[in-house]
Amino acid sequence: MSRKLKVKIAVLIVVAAVSMAAMGVLLATMQTDLSLDGYTQEMQQEAAALPDLLVDADDGVKQNTATYDAIFQSKAESVAYMANNNTGFEATPAKMAEYQDLLGVDNVMVVDREGNLIAQARETLANFTYARFNQLRTVFDDGKPSKAVEIELPDQDWLMRYYAARIDDSTMVVIEQNPAELRELTQIAGSTESVLKNIAIGQHGYLFAVSAKDYLVEYHPNSNLVGADAIDKGIDATDLEDGAFSWMTLDGESLYCHVSKIGDTYYIGAVPESDMAATRNITVGVILFIFFAVMCVVIMYGVFVMREDERQGHDSENYREIGPLRYSKVIGRKAAVLSLVGFLGILLVSFYMQTLFALSSQSVANNERAAEMVETIQRANDRMDDLSDQYGERYLSKCRVAGYILDRNPALANSDDLKKLGDVLQIQYLYVYDETGFMTATSSSYTNFILSENPDDQSFEFRKLLQGADAVVQEPRADDITGELRQYIGVSLHDAKGNASGLVQISVRPTRLENLLSTVRIDSVLDGVKAGSDGFAFAVSKADGAFAYFPDQRLVGKDALEHGMTENQLKDGYCDYVTIDGVQYYASSAETDDYYLYIAGAEGELMAERVPLTLATGGVALVCLAVIFLLLAFEPRRSITVAKAPVDADARMFDVKMPSGRMAKTESAASRWLDRSFKWNERTAEQKTAAVVKWLVGISVVVVFVAVVFQDRFFGSNSIFSYILGGEWERGLNVFALTACLMFVCVALTVVAVVQKLLNLLATVLGARGETVCRLLGSFIKYATIIGMVYYCLMLVGVDTTTLLASAGILSIAISFGAKELVSDILSGLFIIFEGEFRVGDIIKVGDWRGTVVEIGVRTTKVEDGSQNIKVIRNSDISNVINMTKETSYASCDVGIEYGESLERVENILAQELPFVRKRLPAIIDGPFYKGVVSLGDNSVNIRIVVQCAETDRLQLERDLNREMKLIFDKHDIGIPFPQVVINQPTEFKKATEWEKRSADQFNEEQKAAAKELGNEEEDQTR
Repeated sequence: MSRKLKVKIAVLIVVAAVSMAAMGVLLATMQTDLSLDGYTQEMQQEAAALPDLLVDADDGVKQNTATYDAIFQSKAESVAYMANNNTGFEATPAKMAEYQDLLGVDNVMVVDREGNLIAQARETLANFTYARFNQLRTVFDDGKPSKAVEIELPDQDWLMRYYAARIDDSTMVVIEQNPAELRELTQIAGSTESVLKNIAIGQHGYLFAVSAKDYLVEYHPNSNLVGADAIDKGIDATDLEDGAFSWMTLDGESLYCHVSKIGDTYYIGAVPESDMAATRNITVGVILFIFFAVMCVVIMYGVFVMREDERQGHDSENYREIGPLRYSKVIGRKAAVLSLVGFLGILLVSFYMQTLFALSSQSVANNERAAEMVETIQRANDRMDDLSDQYGERYLSKCRVAGYILDRNPALANSDDLKKLGDVLQIQYLYVYDETGFMTATSSSYTNFILSENPDDQSFEFRKLLQGADAVVQEPRADDITGELRQYIGVSLHDAKGNASGLVQISVRPTRLENLLSTVRIDSVLDGVKAGSDGFAFAVSKADGAFAYFPDQRLVGKDALEHGMTENQLKDGYCDYVTIDGVQYYASSAETDDYYLYIAGAEGELMAERVPLTLATGGVALVCLAVIFLLLAFEPRRSITVAKAPVDADARMFDVKMPSGRMAKTESAASRWLDRSFKWNERTAEQKTAAVVKWLVGISVVVVFVAVVFQDRFFGSNSIFSYILGGEWERGLNVFALTACLMFVCVALTVVAVVQKLLNLLATVLGARGETVCRLLGSFIKYATIIGMVYYCLMLVGVDTTTLLASAGILSIAISFGAKELVSDILSGLFIIFEGEFRVGDIIKVGDWRGTVVEIGVRTTKVEDGSQNIKVIRNSDISNVINMTKETSYASCDVGIEYGESLERVENILAQELPFVRKRLPAIIDGPFYKGVVSLGDNSVNIRIVVQCAETDRLQLERDLNREMKLIFDKHDIGIPFPQVVINQPTEFKKATEWEKRSADQFNEEQKAAAKELGNEEEDQTR
């Protein structure tokens, strides 16, 4: 290799390295900026919605607390009512214990004005003489139940909440209750955690809270960080500024953050840098690899051609002088084609990767949000069930108190006293029934009611109380008249002997439960849900297929199928495009008992990243490839040494003329099936370039194989690879299906390559039979893999393969009747291509036709003879092919001499004359060679002369040899007998091709003419 070529190669390597670096920086920067723009918009939306969420949570806490306190205030007041209404009240520990069990509280006590304990159900640590309990003593001033007083003694592990009601001017009843249930309710519905834990940003982004007073972490998804000092964990206090966007480090993790200060708390939206890096690195890595591959192929091809040209001496025909530079026509033409195709490939891959990862990231985020919505509804439903149970238990307790009071003082069963009792128990209506089920008293205006004896009626269930049941608690249901949610609960009444004497029933309107039900309505759950800057949620009812919720209220209640959706989109786990009223959205679905929930985003926003990144990638690639092309195709003008490369008679590569007219290198037919590879120096520039491409493709296939097999280890369970391989996307012709097909093909090809390599190694240690079996297995595996890949890929793109297989039987019948030959031709064409029996440019012989393959079509193959006649042969008719494509061919000339001639003299003459024949016929590569006597004819001894030549020169060279032999024989007076007329031609001659016949006829005419001329000369001599 010359010094100038080494310098050019070094410059090319430097240019390629700089191009890779520039492309990598550009892609990484743009990808990061585009990702940050998306996260910034989402964080701003979450920050804007956060104050309202916190206010709602705080209102929920207040409402829950008020409801909780009202329940226990009612319990305290009910004891005071019993003390003042002749129900057997006694200020004794035993009676307090009885009330404790009746009310379901931790403790019941009677306390005087000074705070002295008169009676208690169990021991207490509370000292009511302390000023901290003054709030309880307000009952003596206004007669109303007191507000709650909560006392916590951490050192004694004591936490209690107290409620008081006035008995008389000197005593009060006090209820002592552990507020653990209230604390749990507050934690579930009103804490910072309850608000922030349901907010997601991107795939794995979240919100956490830091105190603005002491910088302690108040909430974080990682519970280990709650209570930790945020400054000690890596956050810079200067970054904690309301509205600021910045990069922060928390516990060693890099986060892109947005800060919102609300009250004394910093609420920080955070997206892990690893989230952006995962998408960015894979996208940038794939595009960079393709860019590297294109540059590598273009540069390597140019270098290979330059080295060949250098070894052969710089043929001036391959160059064009342009001012001080010279242009390589060979390198320029092909490098330009490779650069153009590579440039288009880079654009395509860049666009594809942006589409793939934009859709994949959005799909993962949408699926997570849809799952969160389902969990939100499920939690609300579970909470509603729990609350229903709690309401049932609490109001059953109230109903038991009413029954307890009425059992001990039946005189209270009148309208006025029942109204007072209802006010004490915080119950709207009470109903008293006798042992026949007839209503005897009520606090409502609805009277003269009898419990129904029809099992289908609502009141029938309460007849169980007349038959010995202790209590009946009905589920809340809408009132038939008012539509209000109501719940009915009843307990049995007893006479003095303890026998059932009727029942008391309460009617409750569970307002808190009703409010909770309103919050789990589908419109309440989905209203305000965001996905990206303009994404949203909607729902379709499973009952009637109508929109149960949609941001555009005009669509609510309308049939989804009539407004653009399709049947296959109404299901759980759908993840693809949907069209609603002519607008296309990318959506993911989840299913509840009653609805199909969707998270949807506009396609324009989702794909906004593709165009700028693709254009930027294409611009950089175009500039870099243009520089590389100029370096390859142009060089300083200098003297050119013209030389012709020596012809290697044993070479396996040679020139063939393609149907387009251009000359191309090809490998001999025999060499293609040799179980050995070319030495690197034996290969042409095109073959070396093809080898480089093969290596690059092999590397990419292996990388994809490793990524698929070890996806969890390298990318995690939530990676894009896992999402695509998990198959959660919609089957059809989309980017996910194409990617999954590509992954599957890479895995299959890798496995097959390894198996075939093992079979080849096994064949080397086995006998002939073993090698035959191994080769047969390898061929079977290859075709089985192709069929399997086609079948599986069809399934991935949405083809019903089961139906396809079932249809195969019907198709086979149709084929047998009308399309059998067509299918046979197509299959034969596929096998010709897969097996590589011959290719375009090869010289083959099929039956009696010999020529150059012009085209291998799906149904037919076209072969051209030397006279530009083209024969169209059906692929199924091609059999017993002789592939005559080889490095060199042989032209032969059979000449007959008279029996009277001395064979030794003829052989001596040929030894002297044949070297001169080669000089006169430049098409001869080697020879001519005298091969001896081939046959003893009826009137001649037939000898053979052969020469080595190119296959394309063989026919003409045979004619030229015939001429030379005739001239030599005439020169030395060697007699050539006249040919005899052949009556019965041999079969081989009958089957000769037309051009062979023409050659034979021409040869015979030449022989006759020569004989006639020779006869005339002899006659003149005789005269």
